[in-house]
Amino acid sequence: MTTSATYADTVLRGGPVLDLTDWTPGDHATPEWLAGRPQAVAVTDGRIVALGADAEALIGVDTEVVELNGSTVIPGINDGHLHFTAYSVTAHTYVNMRPDVFTDVSELPAFLTKDRVDGSGWIRGHGWDGQVLGRNLTAGDIDGALEANGIPGTPVVLFDWSGHSLTANSVALARAGITRDTPDPHGGVIARAAEGDPEGFLADSALSLLIEKIPPLPREQLMDAYRAGQADLHALGITALTEPGLGPGHAALLDGSGSREALDTLGDMASAGELTLRTSVLVLPVGTGGGNAADVKRHLDAGLARAYDGRGIDPRRLRIAGVKVFADGTPQNGTTWHKEPVHEGNPPGHRCGHMVLAGDSDIDKVAELKEIIRTVDAAGLQVAIHSIGDRTVETVIEAIAEIAPHSPLRHYLVHTTELYPEGMELLVRYGIGACFNPVIISTFATHLPEERVRRTEPVNSALQAGVRPGITSDAPVVPPDWRPAVVYAVTRSHCWAGPVPNDDREGITTLDALALLTREAAYREHDETWRGSLAVGQRADLAVLDGVWPDDGEVGSLLDRRISLTMVDGVVVHST
Repeated sequence: MTTSATYADTVLRGGPVLDLTDWTPGDHATPEWLAGRPQAVAVTDGRIVALGADAEALIGVDTEVVELNGSTVIPGINDGHLHFTAYSVTAHTYVNMRPDVFTDVSELPAFLTKDRVDGSGWIRGHGWDGQVLGRNLTAGDIDGALEANGIPGTPVVLFDWSGHSLTANSVALARAGITRDTPDPHGGVIARAAEGDPEGFLADSALSLLIEKIPPLPREQLMDAYRAGQADLHALGITALTEPGLGPGHAALLDGSGSREALDTLGDMASAGELTLRTSVLVLPVGTGGGNAADVKRHLDAGLARAYDGRGIDPRRLRIAGVKVFADGTPQNGTTWHKEPVHEGNPPGHRCGHMVLAGDSDIDKVAELKEIIRTVDAAGLQVAIHSIGDRTVETVIEAIAEIAPHSPLRHYLVHTTELYPEGMELLVRYGIGACFNPVIISTFATHLPEERVRRTEPVNSALQAGVRPGITSDAPVVPPDWRPAVVYAVTRSHCWAGPVPNDDREGITTLDALALLTREAAYREHDETWRGSLAVGQRADLAVLDGVWPDDGEVGSLLDRRISLTMVDGVVVHST
């Protein structure tokens, strides 16, 4: 099939084109299926104009022909939960302290050297993992490392991998005015020594106590980080993303870089024609703790979601799509909400956890959640709700079903870690979406009891029930590479410490995973009519993967495959 075109601008030929126009859940990438795929795709004016033999018929003297030599064309990857700002900043301006390089507290001096002091006089690091280190870092650890390197008195903040915790040294704590008399903020924790003095570790909403005192990155340094981060993502075949959390609540999320100023700077990048990633922003009126409808409404009424109005920015390149809300926190901080007591480190009476919304009781918090949903829905914005604990997931689904059933705004849950069959039925019945994060789940699921593992990320059951889920990264919590997520979603190896039981039926096919990363992500963002697949008429957002797309048994081979070319609107944004 073709649309009218004399000759194509570009034709890619000589390899399978996974257009996904006829995908249904459970499809397999068998040799027979791949042989039936178009072997060419033609692009004109940024649009797919033909597939197969029809595409090759559009080769003219001025057509650029890309010989695939058996490589595979896939739709551009759409990461529906990627903190673009925080990823770019932490990857390109902070000290890398991920577990692959930092495994023992005794190694800390090697990371906190004089040359890592930035222009503001601070050292900022990211990625350490308390489970790998055997405990959380303390202010004393940092102070000792600085003393060993001859730079005492340097303020330091080290963000952990999760984006919900940090450790600051004594100088940074003093600058922020955090003392034994500082109370824990609502929805946050200040770790303390026996006598009550802060130890430097802050969690959830307590992050804001320190982040608000850290000098922001200069605008041009942020722009440089955006440029570098964008190049990283295009090299992975990523052409679109949802940036989940820019705005006033930034000081309690990740490294705090997702400020209102970052929101504006991203707009500057788009206005200058430098933003080649299709970016949908979820604004963050309130941070990771103490969320309430009054503050959400106040910021929306003040124009937070209209930040790009009147700037001439193409909404197909950058737009504000909705609002991010934190219903609960993280397992490692004991701030996810469950039906059974699972947080052994919490005080008695709090081992089921709680939601992190405003309210003195669980009943109050549920009421606040409903009012937030009502407020965002009334503003005509999509609401995306961070929901990890099983009781949180159930409560959020029921709240959306009550307040905004079948909303054309396509509200959805983020993470959706523990999902019961009843929850799947409600998702389908009321048109609610759900996203999963296989790579994040791999960091803790293997430590869960079997009954919880079996309801963790039931992606196959959700697909078969009729849910329209997504697979996302949540970078920089984990790297933005989508290939490990596909491997985990297919094999379920991320959920089990040993061999995956034969009766674990929650693995999906490689084609299912690709669809959740492309066409289903476009659906969630209301873009399915013009992108997400490689159907004739859609925008030419695509990537070329070395070799043939693997079936389920060879999914591990994806990890060693490179992306040799990425296009957005038919323009090459990455090539090797």
